[in-house]
Amino acid sequence: MIGGSRPITLKVVADAGTVASHEAVSIGLIVTELVMNALKHAFPGEKPDAAILVTYKVAGTDWKLTISDNGVGKPDLSASQKKGGLGTSLVQSLAKQLDAQVDIASDSHGTAVSITHATFKSAPAAARTQ
Repeated sequence: MIGGSRPITLKVVADAGTVASHEAVSIGLIVTELVMNALKHAFPGEKPDAAILVTYKVAGTDWKLTISDNGVGKPDLSASQKKGGLGTSLVQSLAKQLDAQVDIASDSHGTAVSITHATFKSAPAAARTQ
C-alpha cells in the first residue's frame, strides 16, 4: 500500500489480556481501519521518521486501545464536515458494540484515536460516607 519509497514504522505495544471472540473481531476491525487510515492520510509526503503506534492497555475488565501517528494531523473541519466517512462510522459502530468510547486528538504533529472500555464499580460504603 505504501511502497518502498515511503517507509513507515508500525509498532505494537500490548498488555496481555483475554476478550471474547466477538470482541476480538471488533477490536481487530477497528485496528485495521485506523491503521489503514493513517497509512493513507497521515503521511502525504516523505517523512523520514514516519511512525504509527498501536497500544493496548488492560486493567481488569477495563481496556484502552490507541492508534496514533506522527503525521500531518486531520484538517480542521467545519461542524458540518465532522461527521466523517464510512471508516469513521464503522469505528463508531464497532466501539458502540464494545460498549466503548471513541476519542480523537489531532494537531499538526499527528493524530491519536483512542477507544476506551471502562467499567466503574461502586465505592465501598465506608468510602461513600466520608
